[in-house]
Amino acid sequence: MSEHTDTPVQRTSTAGDTTTGDVAPTIKARDDVDGCGCLECRNIEIPATRRSVLDALVWSVRLFRSYPSIVVFAGVVILARRLLETDSINVLPMPVIGVVEVLTAFAFIILIRAYVGTIVAGELTGEPVTRREGLHRSLARTPSLVGVVILTVVLVMTVPFFVALPLFLIVGVLPVTPVDMISFPVVAAVGGITFAVPFLFLLYKVWFALEACVIGQYGPLKSFRVSWRITTNYRGKFMLIGVIAIGSAASLFLPTYLPEMGMSLASLNPVLSLISSSVSELLSIVWASAYAHIYVQGIVS
Repeated sequence: MSEHTDTPVQRTSTAGDTTTGDVAPTIKARDDVDGCGCLECRNIEIPATRRSVLDALVWSVRLFRSYPSIVVFAGVVILARRLLETDSINVLPMPVIGVVEVLTAFAFIILIRAYVGTIVAGELTGEPVTRREGLHRSLARTPSLVGVVILTVVLVMTVPFFVALPLFLIVGVLPVTPVDMISFPVVAAVGGITFAVPFLFLLYKVWFALEACVIGQYGPLKSFRVSWRITTNYRGKFMLIGVIAIGSAASLFLPTYLPEMGMSLASLNPVLSLISSSVSELLSIVWASAYAHIYVQGIVS
């Protein structure tokens, strides 16, 4: 694999349609493909559909070595985020700082994941994309990605709220509240679990909506349906990568929150915090590649 810089030309995408300009491959469900949807016609090799999570992570690291633009793109955004966390840009007006914070957060959480997903789709279909093609696809899908983000926030916040609402109403109308009968920590724990369980479940079910929106070029609602199906078929694989990601994040952030042991260690805490945050965010790009790989595996199966 190598970084390609050829000028975009007309060619046939993996979905079977001829496109110009944005020539990054589009990978949809078989029922949504115009023409034959078999792996051979999509140029997807069988070994790519059988990789485990760990194999996908190793493959992702190798991908970044061949596409240094991913690391450069992520590095610029991460540097900007670290500067925002310090006093380096206090000379700017507060409204400007707020806009910059929103833009960097969107670029890191959404655009980089979209860029990585586009490159992964190109590599898995034997149609490597250029930097221009990857950025073009990411920016072209931005309106739909914004729709996915808005719908995700509304869904994962509204549904758990209505699920937990009866408990809140009972607490409000009972003459003897549960706090009087048991204790506040128990009530708080029950309320938290009642909200957290559907929240985490829904977040898990729509996790691949971003990949479906970018790689499959689906609309926001269709992206949710595709993600729901993939997380049903690949439940074990996705749970494993979630455990790995959480474990890695914990191993990076834990040293900065350990009890301070002397002034020398205390003085290093801010530095350790910056380093751990940056490394954790870089590793999240590896997870983004793995998510895109799992999306492709799920959508073509």
